[in-house]
Amino acid sequence: MATVQIDESELLNQQRVLAKVNNMLAHPEARKLLLRASKIQDPAANIPEIDAAAPVLTEVDALKKALAEDKAERKAEREAEAQERAMAQARATVASQKQRLREQGWRDEGIEEIEKFATERGVPDLEIAASHWEKLHPPSEPATPNGSGSWGFFDDQQADNDKKFVESMINTKGEDEGALNSEIRAALAEVRGQRVGR
Repeated sequence: MATVQIDESELLNQQRVLAKVNNMLAHPEARKLLLRASKIQDPAANIPEIDAAAPVLTEVDALKKALAEDKAERKAEREAEAQERAMAQARATVASQKQRLREQGWRDEGIEEIEKFATERGVPDLEIAASHWEKLHPPSEPATPNGSGSWGFFDDQQADNDKKFVESMINTKGEDEGALNSEIRAALAEVRGQRVGR
């Protein structure tokens, strides 16, 4: 074999590179990187450590991906269940608030109005919304009797007239138009009299 002569500085440089590569091959993490770099540079190179590990690493990567997907799916399911529980709790709370409003004398139409009001104002409690709504919409003043100072409930004349009218309506099955017209005229006169008296 022929002898090749090289410069001493080049020899020292090659020895330093060789020592560095040997040190890298001795370190486990550096060895993996060095072998991987070698495989990237020459994909056809036969490197048993990398070639044997490739199928295992592929399986490990597939398992990691499947586990990550499963974890994300379970997290989404837990979040959906928590949201459904919160919605069920909210529906139960609203139902109990509606029931309490019914017990206080609210009718369904009024409760719907309160729900609308609560939504517009961002009030989460229907009872609080109802209280506020009542303050904004106080009940109308009760009607007062005209001039006489009473409704006529205890007036004997009025009681006799009412009794006669009711008996007439019962006996004629509501077909006594004269009595009915008379009662209507009396009611209109009373209403007109209240307006005039104000």
